[in-house]
Amino acid sequence: MATRTVKSDSGNDLKLSNNGGTGSVTITDAGDLTIDSPADIVLDAEGADITLKDGGTAFGTLKQASGHLVIQPTSSKEIILNDQAGTASLTVDTANQRVSINNGNIAFSTADKGIDFSGAQTSATDAGTGTTTSEILTSYEEGTWTPANTGFSFAVTHNRYTKIGRIVNVTAVMETASGGTGTAAVFTGLPFTAGGTFVGPVVAEGVNWASGTYMQAYTVSGQAQFYLVTCGDNIATNTAPVFDAQYDYVFINITYTV
Repeated sequence: MATRTVKSDSGNDLKLSNNGGTGSVTITDAGDLTIDSPADIVLDAEGADITLKDGGTAFGTLKQASGHLVIQPTSSKEIILNDQAGTASLTVDTANQRVSINNGNIAFSTADKGIDFSGAQTSATDAGTGTTTSEILTSYEEGTWTPANTGFSFAVTHNRYTKIGRIVNVTAVMETASGGTGTAAVFTGLPFTAGGTFVGPVVAEGVNWASGTYMQAYTVSGQAQFYLVTCGDNIATNTAPVFDAQYDYVFINITYTV
């Protein structure tokens, strides 16, 4: 069959209407239907719904609600975004109201942006009695770090850190060659600059526990270092011996804020 062309006169619009312009118009084709416009394609539905069908069965609707675009699948169905190979990348389960990322990560491309938990509270008591300054989780990071001290040498193992938001936890095992005799208490190498002062216990394992001596570690705001002092000493002096004949190992576990 020869191709049939329907076109308007020059300068006029082409309109297809039925029943005086108030009924519906159906276009059928045995193959693909191509609409090729040199400009934009506009779908104008005064009923606010554009229904998507397959073989006469509806599978979804594009809706207008208070000026918002609503994508609405049929009951108990999902909205799926595929990659170029047709594999599901992101699934919106509208029945259970959850989103699944099938392969990949959530990536934030702007600094200081993250997950906002301000709407996640289920009751007034969830907020606690403190003054809230932020409910946005902005970062997560993990890796290794290396404590350093110029006063003496030691081996370092298990030197890991984890950062969740503003909270950083660092661990390390520092082993002296033969007990050590150092007196310097300042150690550099924290993976992040401290945003506040932390004071907490540090485990020291050695050959002489008879003295009952144990140590503390503390950080100072604005510094990427920590101090080890023997409990009972004046921490302001930063000169208390931290490695001597009684210590072979010092186990570091410090949690501080950035």
